[in-house]
Amino acid sequence: MKSKIIYILTIVCVLIASVTFYSIDISSQRIHQHLDERWQPSEDDDTATHLPIVSIQTNGQKIPGSRIIQEDGTAYTELSDSMSESIITDFTLIDGQNGKNHISDEASVKSLADIHIRGNSSRYFDKKSYSIHLIDEDGKENPQSLAGMSAHDEWVLHGPFLDRSYIRNYLCMNIAGEIMEYAPNVRFCELWIDGEYQGLYLLMETISRGEGRIEINKTNDNSYVTSFIVRWDRIGKGDHELNNFTYYTYESDQSALDIRYPGNNTLTAEKEEYISQQISQVEKMLYSMSLWEENLSNYLDLESFAEYFIINEFFRNIDAGQFSTFLYSDVRGKIKTAVWDFNNCCDNNADGINNEIGFSMQNGIWFSQLLKNRSFVALVVEKYHQLREGPLSTDYILNYIDETDAWLKEAIIRNDEVWGYVYDLENYDIYNYLSPVERNMESHEEAIEQLKHFIEERGQWLDEHIESLYQYCSESKNANEMLR
Repeated sequence: MKSKIIYILTIVCVLIASVTFYSIDISSQRIHQHLDERWQPSEDDDTATHLPIVSIQTNGQKIPGSRIIQEDGTAYTELSDSMSESIITDFTLIDGQNGKNHISDEASVKSLADIHIRGNSSRYFDKKSYSIHLIDEDGKENPQSLAGMSAHDEWVLHGPFLDRSYIRNYLCMNIAGEIMEYAPNVRFCELWIDGEYQGLYLLMETISRGEGRIEINKTNDNSYVTSFIVRWDRIGKGDHELNNFTYYTYESDQSALDIRYPGNNTLTAEKEEYISQQISQVEKMLYSMSLWEENLSNYLDLESFAEYFIINEFFRNIDAGQFSTFLYSDVRGKIKTAVWDFNNCCDNNADGINNEIGFSMQNGIWFSQLLKNRSFVALVVEKYHQLREGPLSTDYILNYIDETDAWLKEAIIRNDEVWGYVYDLENYDIYNYLSPVERNMESHEEAIEQLKHFIEERGQWLDEHIESLYQYCSESKNANEMLR
């Protein structure tokens, strides 16, 4: 009798634990800065900013990395005065986390920092973005926790500029963080360089290995078998580009896979070859219609790929799948995806219109093949409908935009005192504006309304057409492609 009671109590405890576990809202683990008490405006000090302040002292050096156009129309990337690609600066973060920060306040974090201007087309912008590598006096990595994010030495300071709403990356990274295993954490801040105010910036985690980031096992010096992070981007942009299957068969077109982890100090030729073989093995399955369905799920985390597909398709992030696209894998684990760079999403691509109608991800190097499988399409469709009831619901996103915009109000005013000239379309040029000129907003308020309108229309179009993804896995379509 006693053992029966113990048995029943054990079952009850297990059931309670199960219910408790599945009732946990995983999105609560994501810190949304505009909702966090630590960064709410102080009512008793209207001279302060409620955002963290980043201050960089170059000590008279020029920050390299700008893209310079020569008289013959060719471009080159500017070096520092000492002909280097980066410079060592003094980095300071002021973040009292009490709703009131002043540039004269005591620093929360001080470090040396190796920095340069970053980006692709954004290198042409008047308002620059920066790569930050925190180092100590010996030049070694100096991991620091910034604005409540996990300690690391690699960071990005993104200067929203072509995005006149200022919030695309903040919005999309945080929405993705409610859905995916990992999406970079982000915090708004205000930037000063050499005592001069630079405006509103977004401090971002990089896609890198580490606690609180991509938590894969550290590479082992005694083995060529390794965890890895790789990035699809434009050919020639990376330091360690792979000679993988889609590259040497020209299926990757303008893109190449660059190894981001292991880094320069631990990457060996043997490890590079191992990563290339692992990637090529998957790609050969993807491009072998008769083989991949049975085996590919052993190598790819298809849930991760489906989530990545939906997030980037919903926000119409047209670069995803071919540029700024990260893949990662733990040692002998499945390959997963991580989102990055939403600056061009929601019809904000400088080179042309990408409105709320149509799909984009079917052109991605791996996704074009994944969509040929009915099981993957079914997973995408099912998960899409689920997410539309949660973090991808129109009401949720529109409210998120309004709340963030209201919370940033004073910082936006300060930012536009420096950069607001872009709203005067008489200043139009091909580097700092959308093309054609009539696509550009003439105020921040118009930019917010454009973003909200896109979300409404995009959600409605996808609701009506998501099932049409099945066209890409039809037998007749794939048979015709195989005969070409």
